[in-house]
Amino acid sequence: MSSQLFERVHLPMWTFSQSGRVQFDDLRSGRVVESDWSVAVEGKAYYLVTEFDAAVSPASAPAPVADSTSADLTPQPPAESRGAPQPPQRVAFRLSYCTDTSSRLRIEHSGLLLLRDRRAAVKIWQGALRRLERLMTRCMRSFRHDRQAVILVHGIGEQRPGQLLREFISNVFDHRAGERYYIKPDLVSSLFEMRMASVPRIDGQRPTTDVYELYWAHLIRDTTITQVCGWMLRLLLSKDTKIPQTLLRLVWIVRVVLVVALALVAWTATKDISGWLKVFAGGAFVALPSLLAIGMKALRDEYLVNFAGDAARYLEPRADNVSRRQEIREAGAKLIEALHEKRRYERIVVYAHSLGSVIAYDILSNAWARHSRTRDPVARTSSRALRALEDLLNKHSCPQPAPDIDAVQGMQHAAWAEYRHNGFQWRVTDFVTVGSPLAHARWLLNLDVKTEFADLVRERSLPTCPPVTEEINGPAKSEKRKVFTFTHAYADPDNSRAKRSVQVPHHGGLFALTRWTNLFFPYRGLVDGDPVAGPVAPCFGHWVKDVSLRLTKGFAHCRYTDRSLEPQAVEQVRLALNLPMRRPLAEHLPAKLHPTVLQ
Repeated sequence: MSSQLFERVHLPMWTFSQSGRVQFDDLRSGRVVESDWSVAVEGKAYYLVTEFDAAVSPASAPAPVADSTSADLTPQPPAESRGAPQPPQRVAFRLSYCTDTSSRLRIEHSGLLLLRDRRAAVKIWQGALRRLERLMTRCMRSFRHDRQAVILVHGIGEQRPGQLLREFISNVFDHRAGERYYIKPDLVSSLFEMRMASVPRIDGQRPTTDVYELYWAHLIRDTTITQVCGWMLRLLLSKDTKIPQTLLRLVWIVRVVLVVALALVAWTATKDISGWLKVFAGGAFVALPSLLAIGMKALRDEYLVNFAGDAARYLEPRADNVSRRQEIREAGAKLIEALHEKRRYERIVVYAHSLGSVIAYDILSNAWARHSRTRDPVARTSSRALRALEDLLNKHSCPQPAPDIDAVQGMQHAAWAEYRHNGFQWRVTDFVTVGSPLAHARWLLNLDVKTEFADLVRERSLPTCPPVTEEINGPAKSEKRKVFTFTHAYADPDNSRAKRSVQVPHHGGLFALTRWTNLFFPYRGLVDGDPVAGPVAPCFGHWVKDVSLRLTKGFAHCRYTDRSLEPQAVEQVRLALNLPMRRPLAEHLPAKLHPTVLQ
């Protein structure tokens, strides 16, 4: 077995349990694998059945592996011969490195007195190794075809189709490090303008990655200055307690400027200012109104309507905006559904910038509520990883000290892997937001004056990270337990009249399984940093990983994927995307083995 297999497959350490099963503890991913070994007796076939339980630690954080591992077991004698005395038998497994390019598995079956038994044992183990080789070949073939998808959602402004896609792949995937990409037609999108990018795999580092762009700028048109000014005025007149502290000074400056401007307009309307106009002579006086008109029109069209107008139309759930919001969300939902239905991608990552993060949040929330229960029948299910997440929210069961955010995200990923092993088809592992106005959700995402952000969170209309919980009776009578899961019943594949059950997150439990990482430039002064963004965890929960980037000069809202200006920010984006996607070989086992694999 080559070291390439050892590094990617995560070869296990074997131990023997009293139940008669060989148990494998994968040191790298925390997986537990059990196999039943049946011995050939009186013409019966020898076979190998493998079962897999979910991991409880992230595959992206491997633990060191010993230079050699070993395990012993004592085979049970056949039932028909247990009355007669049998010599003790022992099977020893030894797995060790040979060179940098290979490792050796040695199986020693001792205690066989008769020559025919020894020859039979050799044939049995040779057959087992041949079957294992065929199985690993199948798994490695699947491993080489691993793919992941990244969905990009652009922000406000007059974006053009493919603009964010080309900027993203040319900066996040570094051609200087040998990362190539190919622009191809996007056969998923209904827009002929759209393209997707395919980034070939790098052995041992990253699988093939396909990048799609959700383009929505063409769906918000005909915005009026009245709509924009009405939305901005409602924000400016909000209570100071709702306005983010980082923006409060800026809001007060705008308020004062507006009051002064209104006062000047009122003063000029009631005073004779003909004397003031004498200072302007000839052509300058004639040209001034025209210049002011041109300047105001440019400000209105280029900024207020084309930029702020997108936010005003999408963030304001009024009747004349609902159809636009619906069209954008439907386009995103169709893209998510199409990538799930393809079953070509093992995982999906959603990356969103600026207003696109609000759009992506809504799309994921809707897709989770509609499709999180889509499931294929499987023989066994488990809820241990989900319960481990719930334990973090209960003081009596939470480990001390509490795990840091990286450990929590590792547990979320393990819960997602368990969910997939349970047959559920939800494939979105990560939600990455940059320059996100969701940091100001309490100010921006109110349904109306009476229904505020906190009410929408409490009723689970807005998913949080961790999900909103409810209390149930705990193991002890006086003990209450916080949970975000419920019991999901499904048909027993072995008995059509029976039911089985497994724990699943509720309709607002999106971020129990999907990790949320938020990147932002800190805002300082009036123009330094990103005033649109900020930490999201205060609004959406302490399981959100907020990453504060370095302080920067100037307006930084569009620098998150600009390697020439902010190379450190680009590297943080790469880390947040979790592109390596290491999976144990066991996860590539086919659901049903072809008979030739076991022959």
